[in-house]
Amino acid sequence: MTNFKVRTYNSEKETPENALFILSRGHNAGKPLFEPCPNCFILYCNDQEERENLYWIFFTLWKNGFFHPYLCGSVIEMLRLFEFKKILQNFIIPSLSKMQENGKILSDIKAVCQLEQKFTQQLKQLNDLRNALVQKYYYKI
Repeated sequence: MTNFKVRTYNSEKETPENALFILSRGHNAGKPLFEPCPNCFILYCNDQEERENLYWIFFTLWKNGFFHPYLCGSVIEMLRLFEFKKILQNFIIPSLSKMQENGKILSDIKAVCQLEQKFTQQLKQLNDLRNALVQKYYYKI
């Protein structure tokens, strides 16, 4: 079982290349990032492959609202560091070991994400088409 070093991000300290950043405040708490931001945790990874696997685990959990029950705060919700460490130990590390046993999971998650992005782009194009039709037919009157 792998142990990860987790800290709150400090912009004054140097960040390693194999670090993953997890938002800690707001409605997007738990969202993984490759670039740091002021309100995030830094998760130190051993290599790029582990970083990418962790990114996709966190992304799918964040997308499905997994972190919402762990948020606290009345105005600005936040994910506490000790809660994050418990989540990491109880859910993320076992998921990472399952992902390493079955490599197909990662490719399936990526395929679903790409499909979702494609549908989002198509919806945007349909919205633009509808707006163009409305402007063409109704603004000429």
